[in-house]
Amino acid sequence: MWTGDVWDHSKNCQTCQRIKADNCKPSGLMQTTSVNAPGEMLGIDIMGPFPRSKKSNTVLVVIVDYYSKWVEMFPLKDSTTPRLVRILREEIFTRWGVPKYLVSDRGPQFTSHLIKELCNAWGVIHKLTTSYHPQTNLTERFNRTIKVMIASFVGQYHNTWDQWLPEFRFAVNTAQQETTGKTPAELALGRKIHGPLQRLIHKPPSPEHMSAYSLLERQQKMSEEVQRRVGLHQTRQAKYYNNRRRDAHFLPGGLVWVRSHPLSKASEKFSAKLAPKWEGPVNILRKLGPVNYKVGWGNPQKEDVVHVMNLKKYHGAIPE
Repeated sequence: MWTGDVWDHSKNCQTCQRIKADNCKPSGLMQTTSVNAPGEMLGIDIMGPFPRSKKSNTVLVVIVDYYSKWVEMFPLKDSTTPRLVRILREEIFTRWGVPKYLVSDRGPQFTSHLIKELCNAWGVIHKLTTSYHPQTNLTERFNRTIKVMIASFVGQYHNTWDQWLPEFRFAVNTAQQETTGKTPAELALGRKIHGPLQRLIHKPPSPEHMSAYSLLERQQKMSEEVQRRVGLHQTRQAKYYNNRRRDAHFLPGGLVWVRSHPLSKASEKFSAKLAPKWEGPVNILRKLGPVNYKVGWGNPQKEDVVHVMNLKKYHGAIPE
């Protein structure tokens, strides 16, 4: 009985729950995104700030098509919302077609009323990633590739980061993707994009092999092959991902801790390393999906959507 009392006291200690790290596997199994056609879902993100280039650019807007993996890159002087709206309207919606979904993070540029008005006017469903969980946005994966490409070319001259962006875009869109087994150009445009070398050795196909029927048949077979490969890839990826994860669920009305992300402030003699790792407890308002929850701090003005990996069960008496 004495051992049980000590265990209960330790488990319900609020100081321990706030400070101690959660040594369990991260919560939340992999959730796959199903996309059936080019242009159905686009991801958008902002890279930077970079050193001001000779063209006065400081940020890079990256837009990725979830189906074909086609990438568009736009260097800008700043990341103000009006510039993003112009890019989406003039370079994406009216050039490539209007997507069904637009995925972005919760940056102020993407949560502004201008983006909301743009999406409403064009019939686009805007999806926001959960706080401190950017993996939801496919663009984050391509950002790493683009960053490596930029770093490989600039050397010590970091203000030239935007000089080779067209070549980088060409390289990404003509490279075969492991998931689909095709290049983004083949899936987005229905054909391969030829560079200088391919043009030199390219042999034009005979007319009988380029009929409208054969092209449509080729695209249909390609779509079926891509769906098969994507399904196999997602299954394999989920298997390895879920081995390092655990399934966790919370009921509406329950209390949880939310992972905090404090920043050190030397001027205030505050160190993030010594700050509590969890804040709360907060209320589970409702479950939005398999891994996302809407939580509230008791104040209607303070609510947020949080991924399950950033939540931890609260133990102890209900605080007054």
